[in-house]
Amino acid sequence: MLLSACMALGLAVLQPLVVLDMEKCLAGVGDDTVLKYDTLKFVASLQGLVNRDEPRLLIRFLGGAGPNGPINVDDYWLARMQESWLKGRTVERIASIEPLFARFPEALTGVVLWDEDVPATANVATTICGVKGWLPLRAGGELYRRIVESGPKLPVKMSLVGRFDGSETGSRKCDAYRWAQREFLDKGLCNDALMAYYIDGYSQEPGTPGFHYPDLANAGLANADYYIARKAFFFDLSPWNDEAPVDDPQQKVGTDCATLRGLLASIYKQNGGKKMTTVGGFVPWNLKYTNVGPAGSKHEPVPAEWTYAAILSSYNAIMDADALGLVCLANASAYRHFPLKKHYKQNPRPEKRPIEAKTYVLVYMGDYDSAAWLSGAIPNVWDDPARGTMPIAWAFNPNLSDRVPYVFDYIYETKTPNDWFIAGDSGAGYLNPNLLIGKRLDSGLPDALGLWTRHNTAYFKRFDYSITGFAINGFHGNMPLRVQEAYAKFSPDGVGMQLGFAKPIVGDTPFVRHVSDIYPDLNNLDKAAAEMAHFAKPTKPQFLIYRMILQKASTLVAVRDRLDAKYPDQQWDFCDPYTFFDLYRRALAGAATRG
Repeated sequence: MLLSACMALGLAVLQPLVVLDMEKCLAGVGDDTVLKYDTLKFVASLQGLVNRDEPRLLIRFLGGAGPNGPINVDDYWLARMQESWLKGRTVERIASIEPLFARFPEALTGVVLWDEDVPATANVATTICGVKGWLPLRAGGELYRRIVESGPKLPVKMSLVGRFDGSETGSRKCDAYRWAQREFLDKGLCNDALMAYYIDGYSQEPGTPGFHYPDLANAGLANADYYIARKAFFFDLSPWNDEAPVDDPQQKVGTDCATLRGLLASIYKQNGGKKMTTVGGFVPWNLKYTNVGPAGSKHEPVPAEWTYAAILSSYNAIMDADALGLVCLANASAYRHFPLKKHYKQNPRPEKRPIEAKTYVLVYMGDYDSAAWLSGAIPNVWDDPARGTMPIAWAFNPNLSDRVPYVFDYIYETKTPNDWFIAGDSGAGYLNPNLLIGKRLDSGLPDALGLWTRHNTAYFKRFDYSITGFAINGFHGNMPLRVQEAYAKFSPDGVGMQLGFAKPIVGDTPFVRHVSDIYPDLNNLDKAAAEMAHFAKPTKPQFLIYRMILQKASTLVAVRDRLDAKYPDQQWDFCDPYTFFDLYRRALAGAATRG
């Protein structure tokens, strides 16, 4: 009666929220890693379609850590949603894909077949899914036999098998991406400010017969739903122009890189240079494009990251950097609909303190330039019982609120007076700011410093940010005064730097270079304390910024206590970011006056 009454009144009726237990689903298909891969890819793609307008389908997939031991991250966030936004929403739990065909008509529309002889077509098919609504499926695989040849007998809408022979570029891989660029990106059928860089269908055990996918979480398959929902263009290409990649060793050197630059030039043309393009994902450095393991390159992982970041920067693109280890982010297509407030407020700015003969310390708690890293780490890092016992600068890039708005609402609702939020790499998105001006790696694009300033200003205003904790320029040198002046507009209370800069204060904005990264050994925190003490000098006051990655408050408290106990002559003072930069600014001004 209630349902019919709502329909008669024209009121929206929320269907049950379906939760597919992917752990059970994948366990039910046995040891066939290819079938598991294809099943997860199929389900995540379907999520992207059915969650486009509202949350309808979730998966339970990602394991993780909490303060008291292992947890399921997807359970954690669903429980948070049910406390507020999804409170009262009926949940229907299933454990196999068969019920999906009856519950979601999108599952019956049809499939686009990708060619495992050209693994890049797995990404091309995923792009087509977002544009056309056809689900990507490996041609001839076991899942194909189950749902095309039998079962629901899904119609084949398009096949990419045998379509690409390398006749255009000498590379079947790059031919596939250039065809997709012409058919979808150049024609304005894809999102004009969103792309996805995730490893294609390449086997995760190179050199072994057939295809093997032992690590589905790090394959990024579950992440695809968000990008499909928003019609992003998917790719996986090497950033190097001096070698052929391990997955396509016969191509002409630099073809991958040229294809990548062509894609970025195309999306720039689509948005007319009026938007920063976000690119989700990261260099798959453990499998391709570096000298790690079977990846088959002469280049190391960090240079691969920095080279890729530089290319993005030269085309007005930022990274949402889902890197190895915490790649996986499930259900973002559903949770992106979380209703963020228009404005969030940080704690009231602290009162000014007198400058004393101390070692002032700011610990940059990062690296949260990836929505996957942020969402996956919060249960363990944020819920640590020691949080709130000392001031901490949490470097949560505000642009990540596009993909994980629920995280930002949660942290603002549960922050303590000692929790402070600053931007990480390199503001509202990871890029090299120096490459927004000048020749820009010969991209041919005009300066984008004004666009970058406007982009950051919007995010900083919404979340009450005014500090950038770590501006990265990679291989591209010290920050010139013109770029500093731009940062002073949207980050007026301070900027932490990877490299140097023209002036330590621009207007009233102080710039400070980080002194070191600290990777605490949890079994020997005395070592971390000694590493930090190494940078302390007799002259006071001094100002030191250290960078820690994915660390908890309890670890930082323990390291601070060791510093106080073992090196008391340094007069350690761990500050909130506003106090740190204000003291540094006034210390510099005082030194200039004395000089």
